[in-house]
Amino acid sequence: MSYATLIRQIEAGETLSYVEARALCAALLDGGVPELETAAFLVAFNQHDPGLDAWLGLHAALFERLPDFLASPGPYRTVVLPAYHGVREHPHLTPLLALLLKSFGVPVLIHGALEGGGGMAAAYVLRELGIMPCSTTAQVNAGLRDNGLAFAPVSLLSPGLASLLALRARLGIDGWVTRLVALADVLGERSVRITPVSREQDMAMTRAVLEAMGGHALLMQGCEGEAFANPLLRPDMVLVRDGQTESVYEAQSTSSPLTHLPALDARATGAWITEVMHDRLPLPLPIRNQLATCLYASGYTEDLNQARAITAINGFGRVAA
Repeated sequence: MSYATLIRQIEAGETLSYVEARALCAALLDGGVPELETAAFLVAFNQHDPGLDAWLGLHAALFERLPDFLASPGPYRTVVLPAYHGVREHPHLTPLLALLLKSFGVPVLIHGALEGGGGMAAAYVLRELGIMPCSTTAQVNAGLRDNGLAFAPVSLLSPGLASLLALRARLGIDGWVTRLVALADVLGERSVRITPVSREQDMAMTRAVLEAMGGHALLMQGCEGEAFANPLLRPDMVLVRDGQTESVYEAQSTSSPLTHLPALDARATGAWITEVMHDRLPLPLPIRNQLATCLYASGYTEDLNQARAITAINGFGRVAA
């Protein structure tokens, strides 16, 4: 494999084949590409989409290197929440969505970075809520089985991916690495992947990849690229199930009237989430809509209207969080 040739091919806007992308990603994840060429690939992929076959090849290489995480054996699909960007303009509400789902008995796996890259990482808020990262695959599986919630840091998910993300941060760019890890099928058919994109223009290709991959996923433009809906302005939400796509919510055209969001720090966000979980503060409508979609996708309800009805009631009749 000629790295220089592949770099020129990507920079020219040419797509990669499945085989080329799979071999390249395998080399990148295994540390087999020199740092200079790795940085060039990160920049090139950030500027040009490699194409559907390439995305499938990239994911195949990552999938082969994922640990043996096991979905909860309960009646509902485990919801998988990636957390890799960090937020700067909104409170980080991925932990809120996780706790809401857990309160319904729907298991949740969060995987992500331990640092926010200058923003607020989900890990910071999770720490305030007493949820610490797991250090072994066995801890993840036990957390899902016994507690219905586990947080796997990216270094446990894939050391090679953690190295690529660290280099990405040094280069000050974002792009295909976080898109790839958001696609990661870490739990197989017993899961629902929340798949956020940072930009509206990435929706079409990501949708095509999810349709080709199969399984269950909720695709949307995440709040600052994270796995929760903007609490002020709901994005389009698209549910992909076994290659079939269903639009479940259209984007709001005007912002929700909301004045009670917390200050942009982890302690204030954690305290605010606790208040919401105890029904002492209202749940933002876009998060409520996303929760309903997750309940439907996980099998908690048989249809979306039933999930909407449940989540329209304050308190939801939930079990204790």
